[in-house]
Amino acid sequence: MSKSNHIINVLKQAIVTFTTKKQKPESFPANLEALISLLNNTTSEHVNFPSQFMNPQLWEHPDKAPVSCIEIFEDDHVTMGIFVLKPNGKLPLHNHPQMHGLIKVIAGKVKIVSYSINTEKTKDVDQKSFQDSKAPMPFKARPGRCGIVTAELNDITVVGPNSPTCVLDPDIKNLHEIESLDGPAAFLDILAPPYDYPLPGYETRKCSYYTKLSQVAQNIFRLQEIRSPSWYWTDSHPYTGPDIYEANLTP
Repeated sequence: MSKSNHIINVLKQAIVTFTTKKQKPESFPANLEALISLLNNTTSEHVNFPSQFMNPQLWEHPDKAPVSCIEIFEDDHVTMGIFVLKPNGKLPLHNHPQMHGLIKVIAGKVKIVSYSINTEKTKDVDQKSFQDSKAPMPFKARPGRCGIVTAELNDITVVGPNSPTCVLDPDIKNLHEIESLDGPAAFLDILAPPYDYPLPGYETRKCSYYTKLSQVAQNIFRLQEIRSPSWYWTDSHPYTGPDIYEANLTP
């Protein structure tokens, strides 16, 4: 497989995986494994990742955003792009409402701290804490206040270009923060469905940011929704890899 074809095949497999998920749910696990296998073999060369991002001096410019985004593709089923973090930069703790996500580091090294929601442990904690409440769990905040969720610390892992793809689903590892280590870092990111696209039963699906409010049991935390942190902002950079939109992406 040529280098130019590889990323196109990754995107084709992502489209097949998530567009057929409802129509052929029995095929979803195999399709997802095929996508993960392709991503595991994806490198910075496959997307022609700009090498200047790995120069620490680039990030010392006072007007440079701490995170750069390179958009590769988006439709109403799948979004694919690259996130580049400055040295010791971070994506704040955030969620992925009703989404699947895949992360493949292509440059540098990152630490990912992941939390899961709606686990047996979080449900048990909420039932014991709010047994007199009829509100659905995780409980809803009062009007005018930001939301609070109960989450289980699932994993703290350090990954690099030779590491396997990291995967999240609507419940498992659905909240995470990502921090670059020992210099800049970049990862290929696939989300399905994209933020803001409507799903039946969900009025809004925006990205929400969180901070730890309290620890209520071993590895169980209450997380308070917050505004996007003032230290976090992004800029955009054009995609310079193989032309995705010239390819035949029909599943």
